[in-house]
Amino acid sequence: MSFENAKANLKEFSKELNLEGLGFDENNTCILGIDNTFSLHLTYEPNSDRLYLYSPLLDGLPKDDKILLKLYQRLLEGSMLGGQMAGGGVGLAIKEELILLHCVLDMGLGVDTSALRRFAPLFVETIEKWRKIVVDINEGKEPEPFTLPIPGGGPKPPEMQKPGEPTGGGGYVKV
Repeated sequence: MSFENAKANLKEFSKELNLEGLGFDENNTCILGIDNTFSLHLTYEPNSDRLYLYSPLLDGLPKDDKILLKLYQRLLEGSMLGGQMAGGGVGLAIKEELILLHCVLDMGLGVDTSALRRFAPLFVETIEKWRKIVVDINEGKEPEPFTLPIPGGGPKPPEMQKPGEPTGGGGYVKV
């Protein structure tokens, strides 16, 4: 039943993109090219009833140790509680020199068929922003602060907050 839900989500998403006929391959994966700049991978995992979304941020790690350290630090800061990773995280394959950003959507009972369609734009925008940050760091530049529009007027990025100001949209309440 959950794989059927994942297929229905992919079908709904393909309609949104005007790409009729998208489907999962024999490995339960669908790979989409985004603007000829990166790939978005969707893999359904039947043992967990989850749809994994992931995309490479960088192919080839920096050779300079100082730049590599700065890159790792920035990625770890951004992945704190998934805050700048669309609720997901980042992974590293050192041998393959690959950095991936990933998120998970539950495909179990009760999940509607438009979950992927609603979430994918945020995920793609997050990938685009992180790819820019990673490239800037890799080239020795200082990246721009990370900002992402949050539906419903969510919390302000820390650099836009005044000391003691409530974060807004689901932030904290001082008691």
